[in-house]
Amino acid sequence: MTFADPSSGLPGEGSTRIMKKTFPTMTVRVVAMLAVAVTFSGCAMKGDIRLLQEELRAIAARQDSLVNELRMEAQQTQDSLRTQGDQMFDLRGDLSRQLQQINQALVRIEAIAGENQRGLSSVRDQLANMRRLPAGPATGPGGSGGLTTGVDSTDTGGGESLIGGGSNPQELYDVAKNQYDRGSLNSASRAFEQFLSEHPNQELAPDARFYLADILGQQERLEDSMEAFQEIAELFPTHRRVPEALYRIAELQIQLDDVDSAKVTLERIINTYPDELVALLARDRLDEIG
Repeated sequence: MTFADPSSGLPGEGSTRIMKKTFPTMTVRVVAMLAVAVTFSGCAMKGDIRLLQEELRAIAARQDSLVNELRMEAQQTQDSLRTQGDQMFDLRGDLSRQLQQINQALVRIEAIAGENQRGLSSVRDQLANMRRLPAGPATGPGGSGGLTTGVDSTDTGGGESLIGGGSNPQELYDVAKNQYDRGSLNSASRAFEQFLSEHPNQELAPDARFYLADILGQQERLEDSMEAFQEIAELFPTHRRVPEALYRIAELQIQLDDVDSAKVTLERIINTYPDELVALLARDRLDEIG
């Protein structure tokens, strides 16, 4: 659609010139504006990148600082735990030594109590024997006034019996034990031998053999005594007297200068009877002889 230009005779020519003149100017303005926008946009992006890089560097620095702090705290914690562990180890050692000392004291107390109990038992046995004496007048040692339980002044080791044959085993054992407690070793030996001859399998037989072996040792018949103690372990392996008999064997071996055999015997006691009182004595004796 064209319009007539009043200054010319041709219709629409004026409007065409106006459009041709205006278009280049608008294009330049748009291009300029775009250039300015791009320039400002590029500057803005570079600034943002710099800020972001600085912020990342700051974050990395803070992370490094935190890591170093955590590493230092971990090292301090490890050092503290190590120190506490050493203290606990020392404390455990102190407690162990104290418990060992307490156990040793208890063992000594038990040993003393056992000795006292044996002394009381001896007194009771003597009183019981006195009650069993005949009511008639005593005629003294070797007389005919009934059973004699006193010390025989003619204790020469003869083979006469202190009590008639076929006697009650407990009564005969009590007579022998009474003689032993009073120091009449020959009379006690004869009574114990009579007991074993008449009652070899009675429950008191291991005890009778033990006292016989001890009498032999007191008479300096060391090898015979050791053999007698050994028979207890062989004939009555589960009896309560066995650990003590083995310990007495070890002591006799030491007296006979057979230290190597004594060490073997003491180690046997420790390994076989670890919960017995004699095991502690054996351990101490083994330390003494090296």
